[in-house]
Amino acid sequence: MDGPLPLVLLVASLLFTAVVLVYVALDRTPDWGLLGFAAVVEVLTLVLLVVAAVQVGGEDLSGGRLVTLFGYLVAGLVLLPIGFAWSLAERSRGATAVLMIAGLAQAFVVVRVMQVWPS
Repeated sequence: MDGPLPLVLLVASLLFTAVVLVYVALDRTPDWGLLGFAAVVEVLTLVLLVVAAVQVGGEDLSGGRLVTLFGYLVAGLVLLPIGFAWSLAERSRGATAVLMIAGLAQAFVVVRVMQVWPS
């Protein structure tokens, strides 16, 4: 995948995770600012999915690697919304920690997309 987009998304995901860790340490529930930050990560993930869909035509990806690539990208789109829904429904420190794990999983998804993509 050409360009800095995957790296920017990885850094944004890790920064989101760090911010949520502060929320957990302070025993705060997610607010609009955190939701906005998650929305930025989601938009970057959606842009990465569209870029991958456009660039995949010229690449040599076998069927299994293609499914894996787009499986990770789609998983990246649902991780944060599910984590946010959980943390808003329960309103506890543990539920906010679930959002932190979702942010970490988002970063993992980006790393895996970068590994699956042919260099």
